[in-house]
Amino acid sequence: MDDFSKPGAGARRTRRRALGVTGTDTESLPAPWSAMGYRITLDRGVLRGELFARETVEETKTFFRAIVSASSETRCPCILISVRSSKPIFQLERHGLIEYFRKLAVTSSRRIALLGDSRDLRLSHEYVELIARQHGLNVRSFADETAAYQWFRDPRRERERRRQQERRSQQALRIAQERRAGEQRRRAERRNSIAADPRAS
Repeated sequence: MDDFSKPGAGARRTRRRALGVTGTDTESLPAPWSAMGYRITLDRGVLRGELFARETVEETKTFFRAIVSASSETRCPCILISVRSSKPIFQLERHGLIEYFRKLAVTSSRRIALLGDSRDLRLSHEYVELIARQHGLNVRSFADETAAYQWFRDPRRERERRRQQERRSQQALRIAQERRAGEQRRRAERRNSIAADPRAS
C-alpha cells in the first residue's frame, strides 16, 4: 500500500510503503489535542483519502489539496474519501469546495465515493452528491465501504441497486398513501351513514 500522507503542514510529501501514517495540521487549530489528521494511500487501484477530526473549512481544504496532488500523480480512476469524527459541511459552493471535486473528477470515468461515520456526515455527503451531480460530477455517497468498492467494480450494478431501492421506497409510500386514503374514505362513509340515519337524530 503506497502512502501519500503529509506529516505536517508545509512538509515535503513522502511516498513510502507504510501503514498507519497520518498527516496533521495543527497551525489552524485552537488546541493541539484537536489536531486534524489525514492519510492518503493507494489500495487495490483505489486512491483512499481518510480524514478525521476535521473542524474547519480550512482543514478540509488542506486535505483536499493533498488528495488532489496524489490524484494527479497516480491518475487512479476511483477515489474513496472517508471522513470520521468530523463536523459536517453543507455549504459546498459557498466555501469553494466544489472546485476540488472538479479537479478530482477530471474525466467522466473518474468515480468518487464518500463515506461518513455519523448520521450528520452521511447527510452532508448526500448533499455533496446532489450538488456534484448538478455540476456533472460522478460523486456518490455510501453507507459502507463494501458498497463503495462494488460501485467501483461495476457502477451499472450499483445504479440498478439504487433504482430498485427507489422503486421499493416509492411503492411503500404509495401503499401508505392508499391505506390512508382508504381509512379517510371509510370514516367519511360512516359519518354520512350516521347523518342519513333518522334514528340517529
